[in-house]
Amino acid sequence: MGNSKKIIKRIVILLIILLIIGGGVLFVRNAIRGATQSIVTRSDTCGFVKRQDLTSYSSFSGQISSSDKLMVTADPTLKVSKLNVKVGDSVKAGDILCEFDSRKLQDQYDKLVRNSEKVQGASQHSHDLIVRNYNKALSEKDSLISKAKSAYDTAVSKRDAAYDEYNRMIDAYNELYSRQIDVYNAWANTPDDAHNKESMKMELDALENEFKEAEKELAAFQESLPGFDSAVDAASEAYNAAVEKGDELIQTAQDALDNEKYTVSDDSGDSQLEELRERIEKCTVRAERDGVVTELNISEGSVPESGNIMTIENTSELIVSGKVSEADILKVNEGMEAEIKTSATEDRIIRGRVKRIEKIISSGKAKYETGGYTVEVSVEEKDCGLLIGMSASVKIILDKREDVLSVPYDAIRGGENEGYFIFVATPQENDMYSISKRKISKGFEGDYYTEIISGYVNEGDIVLTDPVGVSDGDLIPLSVPEE
Repeated sequence: MGNSKKIIKRIVILLIILLIIGGGVLFVRNAIRGATQSIVTRSDTCGFVKRQDLTSYSSFSGQISSSDKLMVTADPTLKVSKLNVKVGDSVKAGDILCEFDSRKLQDQYDKLVRNSEKVQGASQHSHDLIVRNYNKALSEKDSLISKAKSAYDTAVSKRDAAYDEYNRMIDAYNELYSRQIDVYNAWANTPDDAHNKESMKMELDALENEFKEAEKELAAFQESLPGFDSAVDAASEAYNAAVEKGDELIQTAQDALDNEKYTVSDDSGDSQLEELRERIEKCTVRAERDGVVTELNISEGSVPESGNIMTIENTSELIVSGKVSEADILKVNEGMEAEIKTSATEDRIIRGRVKRIEKIISSGKAKYETGGYTVEVSVEEKDCGLLIGMSASVKIILDKREDVLSVPYDAIRGGENEGYFIFVATPQENDMYSISKRKISKGFEGDYYTEIISGYVNEGDIVLTDPVGVSDGDLIPLSVPEE
C-alpha cells in the first residue's frame, strides 16, 4: 500500500513537470512568433529593383582656383608712385597695373647716354676709315684683275689665230702635194710623142717649185708657234699674280676690320644703359594677360617688401585641386569626366574633366585637403557661376554602365564561395509580405547600387536592405517607401 502511494506521487510529480515543460515550450514558441511578427522593417531598409545607369566615383573636396596663375614681379627697391588696381579687379592684357618712381633711374640713364655718344663718335670715325680702305682694296683688286684678264684674252686670241693660220697652211700644203702627184702621174702616163707632153712637164715643174716654197713657209711659221704659247702662259701667270696681289690688298683691309671687331672694348657703359633701360621700362607694370587680381602685396607710396607684388588669375579657366586616396589613385586617369558641386550652386552639377595627376603622395595642408595624391579637375562649363576661392566637392567618374538591372548594394548577402542572394518581399493580405530568398549573380558595382546579371529578379521588386532575423518563407509586416 505504501509503495502504491509512492508510485502515484511520482506519477503526479512527473505530470506536473511535463505540464511545466510543455507550457514553457508553448510560451517560448509564442514569444518567438510574437517577436517575429512584431518586426517592422523601417522604410529606409527597403529598396526596389531598378533598371538604371550605374556609376562608380572617386570623390574629393577642394577649392576653386585658376589653372593659369601669374605672379607679377617688380623691382623691390623702388617706391610705388601709382597703384591702379585692387583685389578683385578684372584686368585686360596691356592694362597698367601700377607705376614705380623712375626719376633717379632716368637721371642715371641720361648721363650715361651723353658719355656713350662721345665714345661712339670716336669709334665710328675709326670704323669709317677702315671701311674706306677695305672698299679701296676691293676696287684695286678689280682693276688689276681686269687688266690682266684683258692681256690674257689678247694672248689667247693671237695664239688661236696663229694656229688657225698654221692649219690653213697645212691644208694648202697638202692640196699642192696632191695636185703635184696627179700631174706627175698624168705626165708619166702620156706618150713621149704626145703634143702636150712638154706643156705637162712645165706645169709639173711649176708645181714642184710652188710646193717647195709652201714647205719653207710652213716650216718657218711652225717655228713661231711656241712663241704664241709662251705669250699665253706669261699672260696667265700675270693674271694669277694680279689675283694674288688683289687678295693681299683685301686681306690687309679685312685684317683691319677683324681687328676692330675682336678688339676688346669697354662695353660696360652699354651694359649699364641696357640694364637701366630695362629697369625704367619695368617701372610701368602692365598686365601680361587677362584675369582677376587675387592678391596684392603693395600700396601706393611705399616700397614693396618683396619682388612678388601681386597675383593675377585667369577666371575663364578654372580648376579644382584635391587629394585622391591611395586606394583610388590608380583608377584615375587624365581626361576622365567629373562632376563638381558647391554650396553656392546648390544641387547643380557642373561638368569637369581630370586635367593633371601628381604621381607623388603628399599630406594635406589646407583645411579642405586630406592626405593623398593631388588631382586637378578642370571646369568644362563656361559662365557656370563658380568663383575663385569657393569650396567644392568633386566626383571623378571611374566607370559607368547604362540601363542595367540593379539593387541597393546593402541588399546583397553571401559571398563568392557560397554565392550571393537577396531577400525579395512580395505583398500579401493585411499589409503583410512574404519573404523569398533568391540567388543572384552580381556585376558592376556602382556607388549605391549593384548590377544584377542573373537570377529570378524583376524590375520593381521590393528587396530588403540590411536584412536581420529573416528567413526564406517568413511572413512579416513591412513599411514600403514610395518608389
